Amino acid sequence: MFYLVWGFLLSVFFVPFGSGYTQLINSYPLQAKLLGDILAAITIISATWGMTRFVDHRPFQTIGFNFNNVFKDLFFGISIGIIWLSASLGVFTLFSWASFLSPVGFSWSILIVAAISMLFNVLTQELLLCGFIFQTIRSRSNVIVALIISAALFSVYHAPAFHGQLLPALNVFAAGFLFCLAYIVTDNLWFPIAIHFTWDVLLGPVMGLTESGQTGLGGGWKLFNINGPRLFTGGAFGIEGGLVVTLTTITIIIFICIFQRKKIRKLFTKDTPKL
Repeated sequence: MFYLVWGFLLSVFFVPFGSGYTQLINSYPLQAKLLGDILAAITIISATWGMTRFVDHRPFQTIGFNFNNVFKDLFFGISIGIIWLSASLGVFTLFSWASFLSPVGFSWSILIVAAISMLFNVLTQELLLCGFIFQTIRSRSNVIVALIISAALFSVYHAPAFHGQLLPALNVFAAGFLFCLAYIVTDNLWFPIAIHFTWDVLLGPVMGLTESGQTGLGGGWKLFNINGPRLFTGGAFGIEGGLVVTLTTITIIIFICIFQRKKIRKLFTKDTPKL
């Protein structure tokens, strides 16, 4: 039902524009991406509001937008995102697989627009990953099942970019698991949104590196050149498809589990309350 509602809203927004939107992509790709990400976020927020309001009969804020500890969650989320990416690039540098480049054609205006677009994109992804679907699965089973299924769905969402490769799929699954774990330890989406956004905006728009197989998320500049064994650096998929990011992602998951062990133990052992 959730997918049907969201699909209907997407069609209402996108279908009427049809060829006009295609022309916008060809002429102004960055602006088109911004528009597409904003519309996707608006439609998924609307679908989520409708499902929480009329199906679950609960306030929309319970989806994960409680403002308690919001600044704390954002601070720690941004910090973890920076540590996660820095550790990955640090390994590349240690093995001489990464070299710094002077950015050519850098533009603050382009970076700001790209970052705003990325924020809406991440909001959509996190609502899809840790929002209504995750919470519904959790209420019908338990938190472990919800984590595994939601992370698997997150990997499926990105499947077209894998081109049959296993490691990128596993890494995206691990990232989805990380984001859902970040959600359940805070009961808010602010924490996973901050981690996810920090990683994405630094990797793509800021550094100009390939992100999930996409090379056009930056402004045309590049801060690092990644050149090393494909198994470790990810090859055409970008660093998210290599063993280095597998290692750093698992490390961040363990880090969160250690520092939130009491809450996680409680969540994994008690019966999950119904919505």
